[in-house]
Amino acid sequence: MIIGILFACALLPLGGLALLLAAGSSNTSIGPIASPPWEEQLVEGSGTDRIVIIEVSGAIGAAADPFSLQLSQGQLLSQIRQASRDNRVKAVVLRVDSPGGGVVASSELHEKLRDLRDNGKILVVSMGSTAASGGYYISAPAHRIYANPDTLTGSLGVILSTINVEEAFEKLGLRSIVYKSGELKDIGSSNREATPEEIAVLQAIVDEAYNGFVQVIVEGRGLDEARVRELADGRIYTGNQALELGLIDELGNLDEAIVGARELANLETALVVRYTRSSSWRSLLLSRLSAPQQPIDPLGLRVLTEREPVKLEYRWAP
Repeated sequence: MIIGILFACALLPLGGLALLLAAGSSNTSIGPIASPPWEEQLVEGSGTDRIVIIEVSGAIGAAADPFSLQLSQGQLLSQIRQASRDNRVKAVVLRVDSPGGGVVASSELHEKLRDLRDNGKILVVSMGSTAASGGYYISAPAHRIYANPDTLTGSLGVILSTINVEEAFEKLGLRSIVYKSGELKDIGSSNREATPEEIAVLQAIVDEAYNGFVQVIVEGRGLDEARVRELADGRIYTGNQALELGLIDELGNLDEAIVGARELANLETALVVRYTRSSSWRSLLLSRLSAPQQPIDPLGLRVLTEREPVKLEYRWAP
């Protein structure tokens, strides 16, 4: 029955599917759906005081699959806001398993986490298998950082990469024709070599973002700037190495991070929870509709001819 409904939905045009979804609701139209507060899922413990686990997984700022457990950027910010405003929440354990991601997305999360800390909440980070680049950037404001001995962290720095398909175009008999209002309007073009002026402009942007990353670590970890710049050459570190270098505070997993959060918050007992939101077929289908659909491209020419935007990232990108 469910398979039949989903198959039928796939065949319906967008308007028809919207009508089908609306028919399952008491409202006459779908309209904007208000986001209810996050519900609490019990992990362990008891009492009135809360310790909230917030999980950052995958690339920071990337579009999350609506059918996966990965939280979107908006959902993460929403969870941080709720924890910050709830007087019962005394501590947040940020579970980070991410290679990093967009510079702006990482900066947004960092700002909200710093505000949470400055508003009197204890912030503890538990690093998973990977907490590199932007994953470390958002961890820096924590009162205490835990990592597994084999966690891969570090990759402190910024990357901006482009691809040159000029030779591929020549072999395929393709030619790009660009009309532009200024010499730098198509900076980062994948159809030609970068000019010295373009290289200087893009490198200046990378350097500016890198300097901001360095200051985040200096402020969050209390390290000397010269020392941070020495460590932030892009290399990755294991949890053991990060502990020796002062980039983390303790070796341990999520359980140890929860214990540490309770100690820092001076709580004898606490209710440890995760935020969750109940799902329905209607909300899942609506989420799926909003996800971008990839056009059919059997020859792979769209990959070559469509220009990807230049991405400035705090990301481990081997």
